[in-house]
Amino acid sequence: MVKNKRDILKNYLLEIPNFLSIFIVPVFFVTASHMLLEMSRTTDYSIGNLSLIFTFFNGGLTAGQLTSIFYNRKFKKIHIILAGYIIIIPCLILLMLVRDLYLFYIFYCLIGYFAGVIWMQATKYILENDIKNKDRLFTIFLNFYPIGHITAPFIASYLINHEISWRYSYMVMIFLVVIIFILYFTLKKFRKTEVYYEEEKKLQFKKIFFDRRLNIIFILGCIPLTFYAISETVISTWASPFLQSVKFFDVQTAGLTVSIFWIAVIAGRIIVSAVAGRFKANYIIMVLSVMAIVPIIVFISVKSAYAAMITVACAGLGYSGIITLGISSASTVYKKGRGVLASIVFAAANSGIFIAPFITRFVSGFSMNLSIAVAPLSMALMFLFIIGKNIFENNSGKIVNKIKK
Repeated sequence: MVKNKRDILKNYLLEIPNFLSIFIVPVFFVTASHMLLEMSRTTDYSIGNLSLIFTFFNGGLTAGQLTSIFYNRKFKKIHIILAGYIIIIPCLILLMLVRDLYLFYIFYCLIGYFAGVIWMQATKYILENDIKNKDRLFTIFLNFYPIGHITAPFIASYLINHEISWRYSYMVMIFLVVIIFILYFTLKKFRKTEVYYEEEKKLQFKKIFFDRRLNIIFILGCIPLTFYAISETVISTWASPFLQSVKFFDVQTAGLTVSIFWIAVIAGRIIVSAVAGRFKANYIIMVLSVMAIVPIIVFISVKSAYAAMITVACAGLGYSGIITLGISSASTVYKKGRGVLASIVFAAANSGIFIAPFITRFVSGFSMNLSIAVAPLSMALMFLFIIGKNIFENNSGKIVNKIKK
């Protein structure tokens, strides 16, 4: 029994570099969102133009997640991950030096691409772990993403409050990348021989997407993730500039407000994980979306810092379990091709992250209040698609269940 507990603990510890690979993704791009005003002052580029680095980063992230599976045909996961980090480090170094806006776009896109490739390789490691309770393991795994969001504002506020150039944030990122690289390199010898899913590699799309009803359910599961991601990205990357420029919060207070949002997201996921399985995922998502929409609408009009923190905390509880339940339900529509499905589902979510900066940049030209209002509007559209998905599933439930069996 003791040995079994030790083995379980060992299996969790072996996943630390994979957890950190998810953690560092938001650090790469969210740190900049809290420093956009400083970046704009020193580069003479507008906040709107600089905010497009989020689009290029997440466009690269989506492309990396979609193409990651192809690298496994020739290389081991550990080699792909180590190579990815080796390429990311010089990109971060160059970001400290460049002055041209388009070079910012290019390097952020490259970092996003290799971060996306690493993300999917880390996910494969999680899938291969001997831990039986995969729901708990995935909850821990995905929670490192909001932890990264919580950490990023503190990096930005520390540099600004100590009058240190925002470019030194890339040094912090390089330090984190080196730590993760060392952990992967050190712990790889304790892993079992890598498992290769040859059947899944050779699996043709027509053998996965073989039924029209399941295909519709899968599409109706992916589209809401796009709208959710737009809403979440507006809060995570645009709330801080909004609070600084419209509410006149200092960078530390604005960053703390966004961090509180992500703390609430983590707390909410713990609660949702206890409820998941007892109720249909669609119903839980609908309730959570309403819990998210109302506080964000209130958040736009509040003036005090305390009111802003309370409303985003309430919203964070609503946002908490939507993405985990959405990914889980969409990825398990089919019995085969889970690796392909995971790539498509993550790409659907990241397409929303990719689109959001374009929307906020365009709408902010008319009104900053309207730009932050994109968040509840996108969440409302997601709510409508979930209703449609639920109606379709109920109407074709018996037939679909027979097919899936």
